[in-house]
Amino acid sequence: MILRLIWLVLLTVIWGYASPLQLGNANNYSVQGHLSYLEDPTGALQISEIKQSQFLPYQGNSVNFGFTKSAYWFKIEIKREIQSGHQKWWLMIPYPLLEKIDVYFMDKEGELLSYQTLGSSVPFVARELPLRNFMTELPLYQESDATLIIRVQTQSSMQVPISIYSSKGLFQEVETNNLKVGLYYGIYLIIFLYNVGIYFYTKDRNYLRYILFLTSFILWQLSFDGIGREYLWPNSQWFIYHFSAVLIAFTAFSALNFGRNFLSTRLHFPKIDKVILALMGISLLLVVCSLLLPYSSVIGYNTLLTSIVPALLLGVGIAVIRKGYRPARFYIAGWSSFFIGTIIFAFNKFDLIPNFYGVNHIQQIGSAIEMIFLSWALADRVHLLQGEYIDKLNHLNDTLSEKVREGLEEARSKDRLLALQSRHAAMGEMIEQIAHQWRQPLNTLGLINQDLYFKRHLGNCDEVCYDKAHEQFEEHLHYMSKTIDDFRNYYKMDKTEMPEDIGELASIAFRLNEVLLKYSRIQTHLIVETSTKVMITKNEMIQVLINLIKNAHDVIKERHIESGEITITVLETRGWVKILVEDNGGGIEESAMKKIFDIYFTTKSDDKGTGLGLYMCRNIVEESFGGTIGVENTAKGARFTISLPIERTDIDVILKGKNS
Repeated sequence: MILRLIWLVLLTVIWGYASPLQLGNANNYSVQGHLSYLEDPTGALQISEIKQSQFLPYQGNSVNFGFTKSAYWFKIEIKREIQSGHQKWWLMIPYPLLEKIDVYFMDKEGELLSYQTLGSSVPFVARELPLRNFMTELPLYQESDATLIIRVQTQSSMQVPISIYSSKGLFQEVETNNLKVGLYYGIYLIIFLYNVGIYFYTKDRNYLRYILFLTSFILWQLSFDGIGREYLWPNSQWFIYHFSAVLIAFTAFSALNFGRNFLSTRLHFPKIDKVILALMGISLLLVVCSLLLPYSSVIGYNTLLTSIVPALLLGVGIAVIRKGYRPARFYIAGWSSFFIGTIIFAFNKFDLIPNFYGVNHIQQIGSAIEMIFLSWALADRVHLLQGEYIDKLNHLNDTLSEKVREGLEEARSKDRLLALQSRHAAMGEMIEQIAHQWRQPLNTLGLINQDLYFKRHLGNCDEVCYDKAHEQFEEHLHYMSKTIDDFRNYYKMDKTEMPEDIGELASIAFRLNEVLLKYSRIQTHLIVETSTKVMITKNEMIQVLINLIKNAHDVIKERHIESGEITITVLETRGWVKILVEDNGGGIEESAMKKIFDIYFTTKSDDKGTGLGLYMCRNIVEESFGGTIGVENTAKGARFTISLPIERTDIDVILKGKNS
C-alpha cells in the first residue's frame, strides 16, 4: 500500500498533474494547487510546442522564481459550473513590473479561443481595462471546460500572482485596492505637507533633505505600484523601463544624505561618515547606470543597495543615541520598521522566502511607519533646539539688565569723555582768544599810564586830566572783567536746564569769538526775530554755536575768502525756535555732506581738525535738547539749521535728567 502511494506521487510529479480549478458562485479564486509551470531558458518556445510539453505542478503558496532570464509558461485547467455561465470572469495579475504577458485561452480540444498580450511593454491606452494591474476577460461563457496558458518574461523579479475574479469580485477588489492606495498615499501627502510647512517655519535644511528623501521615495512607490504608469507617464516606455531603477538608487542617495546630516556623522563618527559618502557616490553612479542600462542589469545592485542602506543608517542611529542624542530614538524606530520591511521584500525578490499576503506591500507598510517616525524625529529635534534656545534666552534675560546698565554707563562715559575732549580742544583756542582780547586793552592801559606819568613830571596833569585817565582805566578794566566772566561762565559744568533766550546766547557766542573774527576780518550779523525762550542748558548751547562759528571761520580763512561773513538768524515757526548759522565760505562737498556729523570725520586740510565738534553738536541738540540739526549748501556757502522745541514734555526733562 505504501509503495503504491509513493508511485502515485512520483507519477504526479513526472506527468505534471494539477487539479482543475472549479469556478462556481464565488467572486474570486486562487490558483494555488491548480497551477503547473514550464521553464523556457531560451525564451524561444512557441505555443504549438508548449501544447505538447510536460508541465510541472507548482507547489508553493505563490509564484516566485526570483530574478531570472528564463521565460515561464503557466497552465491552469478550468472547469466552470453550469449555473455560473451567466457571469463574466477576469484574469488578474497584480504585479505591475512584469514586462510581457501572453495569455492563451483554449477549449478542451486545444483550439485557441482568444489571445491577449499584457504587461508593462503594452502602452497604457491599449489595455483592455485602464487599470494599473494587468487584467483580461476570460471567455468562459462559451466553454465550461477550458485551458488557460500564460507566458511571462520580465527583467524584474519573476513574481506572478494569478487570481480569477467574477465581475462583482473584480469590482470589489478594485475598490478595496483603491481605498488602500488612497490611505497609503494620503498618509504620505499629509507627512509631505506637514514637513514643508515646518521647513518654511524653521528654515532648517534638514527638512529640505527629508522632503527630498520623501519625494523620491513616493515617486519610487508610484512607479512600483503602477500608479505612475496609470496617471503620470502612461505612454512613456523609457519611464517604464528605467524610472523605477533610477528612483531606487536616488532614494538610497537621499536617505544617506538626510541621515548623514541629521545624525551629524561627520562630527560623531568620521570614519563611518566616509563610508556613507562612498555609498552616496555609488548611489549616484547607479542612478547614471539606471538611466543608460537595461533594468535587468542594475536591479540586482539596486536591490542590494536598498538592503545595505537601512542597515547602515539603523546602526549609526543606535550608536548616536548612545551618545545621548535624543531625537535618534524616533530615527531608530523609523528605520527599524523600514529595515524589516525591506529585508523581507528583498528576500522575497531573490526567492529566499515564499510569497504571502501583503508581501509585495511589506516595504510600503514599513516605509509609511518609517516616514511618520522620521517626521517625529525632526519635530523632536526642533523641540530640543527650541528648548536649548529658550534656556539660553532665559539665561540672557537674567543678565540682560545688568549688561544694559553696563552698556549705558559705558556709552555715557564715552559721551562724557568726548564732550570733555571737545571742550579741552576748544579751551586752547579760547585761551588764545583771551590773550588777543586782553592785548589791546593792556597796551592802551600802558599808554595811558605812561602819558599820565610824563604829564605829572612835566606838571601838566591837572584834575581834568586825572579824571579822564581814571575813566579810561575803568572802561578798559570793565571790558577785561566782562571778558573773564564770559569765559568763566562758559566753562562752568552746569547741566541745569533753564528757559534761555537764543538771541542772547548767540550774542555771547559772537563776543567770545570777537577777537578771532576781527583778526580774520570776518563780519558778523545777528538777526533775532523772536525772544521766545526754550528749555536748554546755557553753556551747552553756547558750545554748539561756538563750534559752528569756529567751523565757518576756518572754512573762510582756509579758502581765502575776501569779505568773509557769518550770519546767525533766530526765528520762530510752528512751535519751534530755529537757529540758522550761515557763511559765505563756498559750501560743503557732496561726498562729505552725509558724513559731516560722524565722529572723527573732518574736512580740514591741516591737523587741527579733531572730528569732534559737529559730532558733539548733534549729540547735544538731539539727545540733550530733543531737537534736530542739519546742513545744506546755499548759493554762497553752507547753512546749519538747528530746530529746538518750544514746549518739551515732562518726560523729556525727566529722561534728560536720568541720562545726565
